[in-house]
Amino acid sequence: MSVRLDHSNGRSRVLPRSRLGCKTCKIRRVKCGEEKPSCVRCTSTGRKCDFEDTPPPSSTVSAIANPLSLSPNTNTVWRERRAFAYYFEFAASSIGGGLDVDFWRTVVPQVCRYEPAVWDAIITISALFECPKECLDPASKRRGSTVYLTRNHRDALGWYSRSVSAVRQRIEQGSVDVFVGLISCVLFICIEAIQGNPYGAMQLYCQGVQLIIALRPQIASGAASNASLLEDTIIPIFVRLGAFGLASGESPVTALLRDTEHAFTQQFDSLKSAREAIVLLTIEIPLFEGACTKHLLRANTSHVPDEFNTKLFSLMARLRNWHTAFDKLMRVLRANDMLSLQQIGTGALLLSYHDMLYVMLQTCTSLSLMQFDAYLPNFQNIVEQCANAPKASVRPDGTQPPFTFEVNVVLPLWFTSLRCREPRTRRAALALLHQAPSVQGFYERSIWVSVGRTIMEIEESRAMAMNVAHHTSNLGALEPTGGPIPGSELAPISYSAQTDMGPRIPTALYIPEEVRIGPIAAFRPMDGFPPGTTEADIVKWNRGPDQLFLRFSRTERGLTSDSSRMVYEYVPLDF
Repeated sequence: MSVRLDHSNGRSRVLPRSRLGCKTCKIRRVKCGEEKPSCVRCTSTGRKCDFEDTPPPSSTVSAIANPLSLSPNTNTVWRERRAFAYYFEFAASSIGGGLDVDFWRTVVPQVCRYEPAVWDAIITISALFECPKECLDPASKRRGSTVYLTRNHRDALGWYSRSVSAVRQRIEQGSVDVFVGLISCVLFICIEAIQGNPYGAMQLYCQGVQLIIALRPQIASGAASNASLLEDTIIPIFVRLGAFGLASGESPVTALLRDTEHAFTQQFDSLKSAREAIVLLTIEIPLFEGACTKHLLRANTSHVPDEFNTKLFSLMARLRNWHTAFDKLMRVLRANDMLSLQQIGTGALLLSYHDMLYVMLQTCTSLSLMQFDAYLPNFQNIVEQCANAPKASVRPDGTQPPFTFEVNVVLPLWFTSLRCREPRTRRAALALLHQAPSVQGFYERSIWVSVGRTIMEIEESRAMAMNVAHHTSNLGALEPTGGPIPGSELAPISYSAQTDMGPRIPTALYIPEEVRIGPIAAFRPMDGFPPGTTEADIVKWNRGPDQLFLRFSRTERGLTSDSSRMVYEYVPLDF
């Protein structure tokens, strides 16, 4: 059943509830048919129907405060009710962050009043969000380890299965509402990501994008409230997720973007509008960087054509205008004493994205990896801003949420770990990345950390070997980590203290260009190989088809001083 809107005032019309209905329908705030011994609404959705009165708890909050104290025999209806309360009180505000709390705490709960599938998806997310360590990790599944599930996780899997079945049934009947379908898709992406299944999450994302593309013209010509919900809320969620997808490979997000070629920002009325603008650039600038790299490699040239330069100047102007408008917004908020800790954290986060994109634009028309050394101040600023950014997502107990859909520190810090070769700044970026939410967008934090650490260790170990061969001194800063980064290096960072660390030795002395790693790609053999890669390239590792591999490139000098070629190597990623 779709959400029915009263278009005269834009509010949802709530169906009347029966005082004599079953407990399940009362809890879900839907009308009960009062059929006994089990009502039709419960039996049609696979829920337990109970008309007997049981003493209610003194408060929902008391149950949330002691989440694991419930008896194994606790009524199923009560567990569902408690899971929804936990979602509303704790999970909703963390999943989308402070800028999207209306969608997660208002729109989604409204839809679940009428749609059993959405209710089941919400309580699934709640159970997984509350006990994230119980989720299956990919490494355990590859090893075939036996996993013992708690009641919390068993409930979550049961509710999720019920939700998927309900949506599938509605699709087969042709009765699914477009917004229910899209909201269910967003919730299912959450569930798959929290469970450590980025491939399932990405598949759902692609399906959601195709649904939006197919229905966007139809919705735009309909009710204004529906068009606003799609364009102002749902599509921006998919666009932000697309930025995560682009960082790790292909993403269909570009199909959702309207013409932004001449979109010059003059001012922002909120941090949310500033975020949406920087997210668009976070998609367009890496795409342009990739196009430049592809052209330079294929054409074997050191210059890009004029049309590339025209696009480059346009993107530079848009990024510069964004920064000007953002500065104006922050000055207004400070002058009016309207900046909360959450807003300060959000502002710091957006500035870290600006620095990342600035470095990309300044370096994208050359294949030289040495040029990044000139942007150490930008990398240091990224680390400093990302140290403040967690204020935007910190929970009341001082911890970070286990999962977030919100734009967060992962992309700027990951970029810094790959492109900054100054040892201290690089390790500071990895340390902060290690403290970020466990799952961000489609992917687990451990994947981002593993890739960044692997690249750093390969570069530094090979640089040490080369420098030793050439009798270079001052190698202390390049001692290889020899596995996981030590706990002391993953301690909370106060970056202002880094300025007292003494003089720095030029980065070029540490990491020669021959060992610097360029474009990378992650893949599983079962999903296919990157262009130019064959099974022979990875057979020596003797891993299964679901093993995640990292392909990385570097420049190898030829016999003459001015000749070089790109070579590719492969390593398995374990995390």
